[in-house]
Amino acid sequence: MTEDYARALQDILALPDWERGAGARPTRAQLFLERPAALLDALGNPQTRFRSVLIAGTKGKGSTAALLENILRAAGYKTGLFSSPHLHTYRERIRVNGELISKSEFARGVGELQPLCAALLATRPAFEVFTTFEAMTALALNFFARQKIDFAILEVGLGGRLDATNVVDADLALITPLSFDHTQVLGDTLPKIAFEKAGIIKPNKIVLSAPQAPEALQVIENVARAKNATLGVGERDWLWLGGHENFMVAAEPRAGLWNGYWRVENLRVPLLGVHQLVNAALAVAAAQTMRANWKLKLEEAAFRTGLAKTEWRGRLEILQERDATQPFIVTDGAHNGASAEKLVAALKFHFEFDKLFLIFGALRGKNLDDILAPFVAPTTRAWTIETQQPRSWRADALAQALNEHGIAAQAAANIQAALDNARALASPRDLICLTGSLSVAALARAAFGLARETDAL
Repeated sequence: MTEDYARALQDILALPDWERGAGARPTRAQLFLERPAALLDALGNPQTRFRSVLIAGTKGKGSTAALLENILRAAGYKTGLFSSPHLHTYRERIRVNGELISKSEFARGVGELQPLCAALLATRPAFEVFTTFEAMTALALNFFARQKIDFAILEVGLGGRLDATNVVDADLALITPLSFDHTQVLGDTLPKIAFEKAGIIKPNKIVLSAPQAPEALQVIENVARAKNATLGVGERDWLWLGGHENFMVAAEPRAGLWNGYWRVENLRVPLLGVHQLVNAALAVAAAQTMRANWKLKLEEAAFRTGLAKTEWRGRLEILQERDATQPFIVTDGAHNGASAEKLVAALKFHFEFDKLFLIFGALRGKNLDDILAPFVAPTTRAWTIETQQPRSWRADALAQALNEHGIAAQAAANIQAALDNARALASPRDLICLTGSLSVAALARAAFGLARETDAL
């Protein structure tokens, strides 16, 4: 069965994949939704057999999805989670009740898709080709239907308006904080990016948004109004107080969202960073909306248990605790300017340290100026690495970029060499951070023996 899985994974990765920069992308934007819709129709439209929440945004999509999924699961509902990217295995992207799709089910799903894709391309040549993400989306939705889930939590891959996940007529849309990323595809201004993200809003349905910059919120409001959708916004329609160990979310009555006052308190949010409190509040508001509009049984205990049990690895994850002989070592997948700013702020908030040592890798197509700017002041020394991601920058090119930004850096042969160099200089009062891409976080976790399974490609 391992061989079947490996073959299936090779087949699905042989398709064009924007994420890895592999293959030629289909050229007709008007078919970006028609193509996955046709594939799902050939499967019998499995996405209609359960209710869905669709999540778009620049940062926090995965964390918000994980938080909400855990709340629903703690209440006894059967959940499906579709997220990207993964850390160690593609199977992480498709989960039911927190469990990864099995190798046999993954291989079965790919086997079901292959003849359908071939038939559709033969009869509709304008489709050109199906992409890896389109196939993964169809595989996930079909698997969820087979597993008879109650709710699917779906994370948008890129943008929203033309993303394959947007073929799902989601009952609830969530928009996490917006900033600049993938500007060559989504646009180089916040209003342009917001328009693409707001494309997930469905007519006459509900959309909840985290707090946004005014120019981005105005676009979201305009799209919601045009689609007669009910819009709720964080810091306007729900508020939160406290910290990670004593968190509270509360709201007044809001027509179309919930009828009465509500407050959920004594919450614990284990995901580090103040930005995760924004995500947790959005997840709580989403669950309250679902309870009020879908008549769910959600007791306060489900909120407390669900949030407290949430794990989202590779996001400000502590790999090594500080003791008398060694420093903190943490990793995070920050890969744009806004996330780098949040990471540096979180490091200062959660950890006391004298010197910051940075191990950095990044993908081509990212704005290095924006990512590196927050690290210039606090970083004592850095080492750059190349990851296994096809779009990874070479270590020597990254080291040159860091030095040009005023960060003393040198290229390392691999992540273990970088860790050895950092440990040789760091005292127990210092901190070592590995970041710049989720592929760096994956290598970091593997170096600490935390990758229980890694796809062999």
